[in-house]
Order: sequence, then structure tokens, then C-alpha cells
Amino acid sequence: MLAEAKTFLDRWHGYMKKPDPALLDGLLAENASISSPAYFKPKQSKAYVAAILTAVNEGFEDFRYTKEWVDGREMILEFEARIGETQLKGIDRITVDGEGRLQHIEVLIRPLNGLIALAEHVKACLAKEAA
Repeated sequence: MLAEAKTFLDRWHGYMKKPDPALLDGLLAENASISSPAYFKPKQSKAYVAAILTAVNEGFEDFRYTKEWVDGREMILEFEARIGETQLKGIDRITVDGEGRLQHIEVLIRPLNGLIALAEHVKACLAKEAA
């Protein structure tokens, strides 16, 4: 495993166990972007990616990673979580830059009602933050 991938994963797992905005800021590249089935095109902005990831972490309950695959600077982290009464399964497909910071994350979630519940939660969090 490349050193930057290992460094990122160690820091990422630490952040996921104890979400802290300061930790997240150090994990994200300046040009970080996010893709999700909840919207058509990837969104690019470190601040936007941080806001989305923070909102997602606030909405998830019983979150845990179940599997991990790493190939160079690319990784897939399989997870399970719950939002309300809905059980979710998904993957985070992450690309890190040469400094071990998240350059892109693509999140895929199933079932559809879980994705919708999470998207509604994130939308409400972003609206509250913008107010």
C-alpha cells in the first residue's frame, strides 16, 4: 500500500470514529470533489465537500466499515449504517492526491429509500447552515 494511501486511511478512520471539523479540513485537498447518486454532476469545492461529509456523519447511526480495498491511491470502503429506521449499505470510492489528501469521493448507497432519507437530511443540514 502506498504511504499516502495508508496515511489517509489511518486519518480517515480516526475522523469517522470521532468526527471533528479540524480533522476533516486536514484530510481534504483544496480541489476536493464529491459524486453522489443524489445529484447529476460532481460537486467541487473543499468547503462543499466538508459540509456534505459533516452532514452525512450527523445523519448516520451505527456506522461501520465492513470491507476495504486499496489500489495505489484509489480505495473502496464498504459500509453499513442506519438513518432513522432505514438500514443502508454503501461504498465510498476515494482517490487521494500525492500528499494523502482526499481529492475525490464517490458515494453509492442502497436501498433507494435510504438514499432519499440521507439526501433529505443533508439538504436540511445545508439549508440550516446557509441560514
